[in-house]
Amino acid sequence: MKRFFLLLALALPLAACGPRETLVPLPAGIEDNLYRTGVNTNPYEYFPQAETPVPAGYKPFYISHYGRHGSRSDWGGPHYEKVIEAYTRAHEAGVLTEEGEKAFGMIQEIYRLHNDMNGRLTPRGAREHRAIAGRMYDKYKDVFKSGKVRAVSSTVPRCIVSMAACTGEILSRNPRQDIGWDTGERFMEYCSSNDPWDVTQEAYKLIMEHAESVEPDTVYFASRVFTDMDAARAAIGHSMKEALEGTMAFAAISGAFDQDETLLNLFDVKDLEHYARNVSLNLFLRQCNSAEFGDRRMAVAEVGNFVDDVIAKADEAIAGGPVAVDLRFGHDYQLLAVCSRIGIQGIGERLTKEEAVNWPGWLYSPFAGNLQMIFYRNAATEVLVKFYINERETGLLGLEGGPYYKWEDVKQAWKPNE
Repeated sequence: MKRFFLLLALALPLAACGPRETLVPLPAGIEDNLYRTGVNTNPYEYFPQAETPVPAGYKPFYISHYGRHGSRSDWGGPHYEKVIEAYTRAHEAGVLTEEGEKAFGMIQEIYRLHNDMNGRLTPRGAREHRAIAGRMYDKYKDVFKSGKVRAVSSTVPRCIVSMAACTGEILSRNPRQDIGWDTGERFMEYCSSNDPWDVTQEAYKLIMEHAESVEPDTVYFASRVFTDMDAARAAIGHSMKEALEGTMAFAAISGAFDQDETLLNLFDVKDLEHYARNVSLNLFLRQCNSAEFGDRRMAVAEVGNFVDDVIAKADEAIAGGPVAVDLRFGHDYQLLAVCSRIGIQGIGERLTKEEAVNWPGWLYSPFAGNLQMIFYRNAATEVLVKFYINERETGLLGLEGGPYYKWEDVKQAWKPNE
């Protein structure tokens, strides 16, 4: 059983959403979109929603942003080869159903597209960032035209390519846009952070405890893929559980390669939901403000200086600096950690491990997940800031008012606890 959830536990949140999240009902979960099974391997979903009107007299003038890289390949290595070999033997033995043959073809295609390049941005990942950038530009066109765009990225190639896709779309809208690009180790201080190793080890025990609480339905899986279970086991050379595990490794990443839901349809929906809950538990315990490990994880996020960077650059823009848009590109772990640190509703809540298994991680940590902070100013130079998570209006925990907050109140709320 451990291997079934080992990939999700190492590769790598359903709690109540904040009030801003319920302006328009959102899809319920896994059954509405099977790609959500992977949680942080869920391709980006855009949910158009009604928004709270901008207060009278205020206009946007500055954007501060953090974006996770788009859809990418997963970490396959020799494991992928073993899955291919097992399906090849089953194909040659004639024990694959019609659906199994289709699944085998899709596994081969994903393996071909992976091309032994772990963590590589896929074409879908680039399109995700182009689409997000296009909507942001169209919505805040006057902000972009008022100044420079400063873009920085994690040193990891998939983040750099995501930055290129995003800024490329901006340039396609306005070829005269002044954009600066940069990457380097110093930027990693606020573009990337990971949970401490002791948290990883302690959390893993809780993650595996939850994973092992449910046995996957291998009978259902085998009935979809193989004509005869005994003949299939003889052909593939290992247990049906191992076949299920290997197929899940491809299924959870299939959306990133623009594949349909064929592989995900091979599993009982209860197994898909359990898989998703375990990934959500993993992400929340290790990267968010969990009751068990949140203090230690937030301490690492503090060291990353993300809040300091946001404040310094925003104050620079408020003082009349030349940059109108700050874009940062990094990873899901950092996105979740900084959203927890600054109190984004839906991510920053203090949840126990029992609560975290029900956190809708697919809604908050998809590929190309992003945090947008939009700054507004009136004629009296009073500044407000509004927050969006994955382009959905949201609020800050522990700060009254909203969704338009006084910038000085936000800065005060973000000060580290003494």
